[in-house]
Amino acid sequence: MKTIVKIEIAILVLVVLVATTMTLWDEGVFGLLKEPVLKERTPQPIPQEAVVQEQTLPQESSPEEEQNWTGEARELTAKNWFAYDVRRGEYLQTQGDIHGKLYPASITKLLTCYTLLSCMDPEDTVTVGDALTLVKEGSSVADLKEGDVVTVEQLVCAMMLPSGNDAAQVAAVAGGRTIGGQTLSCQEAAALFVEQMNTMAEELGMEDSHFANADGWHDENHYTSMHDLVTLTQKVLTNPVMLKYTSMSSATVQLGDRELEWKNTNMLLHEKLDIYVPSTIGMKTGYTNAAGDCLVTAFFETDRILLVGVFGCPTLSEHRYLDTIQIYNSL
Repeated sequence: MKTIVKIEIAILVLVVLVATTMTLWDEGVFGLLKEPVLKERTPQPIPQEAVVQEQTLPQESSPEEEQNWTGEARELTAKNWFAYDVRRGEYLQTQGDIHGKLYPASITKLLTCYTLLSCMDPEDTVTVGDALTLVKEGSSVADLKEGDVVTVEQLVCAMMLPSGNDAAQVAAVAGGRTIGGQTLSCQEAAALFVEQMNTMAEELGMEDSHFANADGWHDENHYTSMHDLVTLTQKVLTNPVMLKYTSMSSATVQLGDRELEWKNTNMLLHEKLDIYVPSTIGMKTGYTNAAGDCLVTAFFETDRILLVGVFGCPTLSEHRYLDTIQIYNSL
């Protein structure tokens, strides 16, 4: 009898141990051995009331030397920068005149997309054609081909992720023809669209800016300021279509029988990189010889929305990202 009782107790203990082990596995103690589940982050547009319209302009200041993401002290390389708190409506740090003239390079595409979405719907389709003749040699491209049929939303994606100058010119010609008629030449349509971009900038209160093209190709008459980029970025934060793509690290797009992989040029969005910052929700990179490496970034936290812009960083390097992280970490 005692032997039977001992056997029953042993069986009971074994059952409990097995059940406990399975529970621990499910709860993640042993989950270290399992493949991690990565949840896709779907950003929501920032409520309009969160965007403070009246902006406080403090005395120019610069952050003290901070630690970068590697933990090593470094000096900022940007010639100009800002840090701005959207909900408080004030600059937290600045270096350089916030109304001073800057070349925006491909950050221009924020206004290109915003203007395009003001005159066309995201689901409208465009056939890629003569607009490609406007793309300068050496441009960053999304690999659009003549005859491709793309939606306006796909054009936004192509501008925000791979920073396609081809997409920007297709957008400009399509937008210009929507405004002025389908009989316009590609040059006339693009010029009309750029006029609309300047009108839009004026309506938004971008008083320091003038745009000469839709893709950000360097032109002495194509300029903006840090203050105007703060104004523009706040409008982008309220646009769900744009915010969807400024915060997306990559996208696979089917154009006819071609499958294209577009990767965001903003390295802060890529989870596999050491410089990945989870709170990043955009915005846009830029580069020309005259502008240097530039970056405007938005960070969405529980209780605040921060914008950091760096301009004139050494070209073709990680410095614009390291500068941005260093400034962000100091806020």
